[in-house]
Amino acid sequence: MKIKRTTANKIMGQASKQPDNCLLGILDSNERLINAFTLDEITQLLSDHSDSVLFFNQSTQASDIKDRIVYSDGQQHIEVFQDTEGVFGLRAYLQKGKIQTPITLELSD
Repeated sequence: MKIKRTTANKIMGQASKQPDNCLLGILDSNERLINAFTLDEITQLLSDHSDSVLFFNQSTQASDIKDRIVYSDGQQHIEVFQDTEGVFGLRAYLQKGKIQTPITLELSD
């Protein structure tokens, strides 16, 4: 998966402002971030933007919502993670059936 470096910075900026709160949304085909706060909102966004990338953090609320989404094969995800030392990072996944497979996340200028 390839996204612009500025887009990655926007996702990381949102995550750093709310590390313990739910961060959930999509990255549309124009790399515009659209946040969601409920299962219904994210389901509608994924339906309206079938080529979008889902992004989320590791908060309990985001995990609960993410686990209840019915994904289409090929759905891409970006997870914002925080390691034990407090460092933020991004991981990319591709949905294949019920399995999320890690994929390379490339940043472009």
